[in-house]
Amino acid sequence: MHETQICGGTVKCYFAQAPSSDENTEPHLQPPIPDKQFLISPPASPPVGWEPVHEGKPCVNYDLLTALAKLTPGQSHELHAASDNQPGIIVHICEDQPVDRSANKPQIVQTRCPERT
Repeated sequence: MHETQICGGTVKCYFAQAPSSDENTEPHLQPPIPDKQFLISPPASPPVGWEPVHEGKPCVNYDLLTALAKLTPGQSHELHAASDNQPGIIVHICEDQPVDRSANKPQIVQTRCPERT
């Protein structure tokens, strides 16, 4: 099969055998040593020396928020001008349509319970 021509292309096949170590004679991988098993099922109290990770402040992009605030309904906004090899990106902002909750809702007819014998 090596160097076989298929549909105008060359198929190359290789066979590799994983190297075996002297300490492990079993051909299958072993699970990792459970040194951080407390994160899977936490004990009643954390291990000695464990400290919670403090998260940083959220990244707020004020330029993006300003651009979103400037978008007005009913207008088109060009985000990326078209070029020879890329299409343009234009966003059309939709106006909120009032929801008519008094419209005819379909009636759900309750089925009669069959008589018990």
